[in-house]
Amino acid sequence: MMNFNSKGKLQRKINSDGYSLIEIVMVIALLGLLSTVAFPNFKRTMSKYKLEVAAYELAQNIRLTQQKSISEGIPCKIVFDLNQKNGYQMLSSGRGKFIKLPSGVFFEWTTYYEVNKTLSFSPSGAPNQGGTIAIMSGDNTLYVIVSVATGRVRVARVPPKR
Repeated sequence: MMNFNSKGKLQRKINSDGYSLIEIVMVIALLGLLSTVAFPNFKRTMSKYKLEVAAYELAQNIRLTQQKSISEGIPCKIVFDLNQKNGYQMLSSGRGKFIKLPSGVFFEWTTYYEVNKTLSFSPSGAPNQGGTIAIMSGDNTLYVIVSVATGRVRVARVPPKR
């Protein structure tokens, strides 16, 4: 299409209806570069999230087992599966519930290995022993710590001093 400006000179109209091939290729290359940087971060973040969820759920289930022991007036326990390292069982009155850890999350070690892999609570709510359960995902580890006398449960990023 030919246009003339106000002085009568021929003026070409530039078509601005779309994008050039070079612009599209540059945008795709830039998106590819950004995704190679962001995707490993996403995987690492998801791994940390799964680990935190597993650690806090374990702490919550330990508290629940302790409360059940107090309210029902019977011993209740949690047995850790240290062969598969991916779950634990909550036992009360001969009934049990198996809890599986999220995929990629495992038990690294626990001090309850010494007492048949079992954390038990008396009807008073006192644990059979205080201890630590280390849970790992990738190169991250969280520690679920049970206090000796009170049975207080907390999650920490560093192991307790022995």
